[in-house]
Amino acid sequence: MLSEAVRTGRLLLRPVRADDAQALFALETWNVVRWLAPVPWPLAPADVEGYVARAAEENDAGVSANYTIVCNGAPCGVIALHPRDGAYSLGYWLGEPYWGRGLMSEATEAFVDAFFARSGVLHVISGVFAGNAASLRVQEKLGFVVVGDTLRFSRPHGRPMPYYETVLGRERHARGLAA
Repeated sequence: MLSEAVRTGRLLLRPVRADDAQALFALETWNVVRWLAPVPWPLAPADVEGYVARAAEENDAGVSANYTIVCNGAPCGVIALHPRDGAYSLGYWLGEPYWGRGLMSEATEAFVDAFFARSGVLHVISGVFAGNAASLRVQEKLGFVVVGDTLRFSRPHGRPMPYYETVLGRERHARGLAA
C-alpha cells in the first residue's frame, strides 16, 4: 500500500491529515457529493472530520491509501484506494473550482502508477454513476474499461442508482505507460 507522498507536475498527493477537514468540507458541494456513493447529504463538518479520522487510521493500518490532492498549497480533493469486493477500488473527487483543468487525470495517473509500482496487485477496480461522463473519461484515459453495470446505493440520493463498474489490469496499465 502507498504511504509516501506522490508528486506530479502540478500536484502533491499526500496522506490525508486532520487539518484538511475544513478545506475539504468547503469543496464538497452538491455537484461533487451527488457522484459519491458513501457521502451523506446534507454534509456537516463533523462528517468530514469523521472521514478524515477514519482515513488516517486506515492509512496507519496499511489497509487503504487515503490521500489529499493539493494544488498550489491548498487541498483541492481526495483520491483513495481501498479494499472492495476482494480487490482494491480507486475513488476520487475534486472540488468544482478545480474542474476542467486535467488535474484529476494527472492525479489518478500518478496515484495508480505509484500503487502498481509498489504492490503486486493485478488489477484495480473503480466505477462511476451513470451521467458522470467526466469521471468516466478520467478512467478511460488511464486505461480502465467498463466491465458491467449495476445499481449501487447512493447515500446522497438515498436510493440505488445506475452504476458502471470499471477495471484496470496491471498488464494493460504497463502497456499504456509504454505507448
